[in-house]
Amino acid sequence: MISSRRNLTRMRPNRRTDFQNLGSVYKMRTNLLVAVDVSGSISTKMLQKFYSVINRFFKYGIESIDTVQFDTQLGKIIPLKKAKTDIKIKGRGGTDFQPVFDYFRESKSHYDGIIIFTDGCAPEPEIIGRKPKVLWIFPDKSCEKSFAESLRKIRKILCDRVLKCFFWGNCNV
Repeated sequence: MISSRRNLTRMRPNRRTDFQNLGSVYKMRTNLLVAVDVSGSISTKMLQKFYSVINRFFKYGIESIDTVQFDTQLGKIIPLKKAKTDIKIKGRGGTDFQPVFDYFRESKSHYDGIIIFTDGCAPEPEIIGRKPKVLWIFPDKSCEKSFAESLRKIRKILCDRVLKCFFWGNCNV
């Protein structure tokens, strides 16, 4: 059977024929939920940057990503299998992180973690049940400074400096 995640290798023996035939190594698979804040405090330029970063994930071998837009409510979950250039934004109200964490807790698809693109202007969410691995991505240093301490308890924070270096190719940090 042909699998896109299967790599043949001589370093691992075949279970049935030992080293006479190639063995198999399967690539790891990630299952991420990417939440994009579409509240009124996020500018259109920031949203373009956020979705630019999401589109670049596919260049690094990620096969699919579940994306969701949120403000005070959770939008529709959109599974992406390739980069998308045409994205419709719905919402533009206030910001609340709680619906994202509630969906993570109730989802049947067992996500490995959550990446949240936001400016951080919202109350700290209450996490009930299993704790997710969360990566907070802020558009600029001022957002990171004002909200980092309250959100640091929840997980890692990646600021604009690192994003510029890794994703936007602007490494003069």
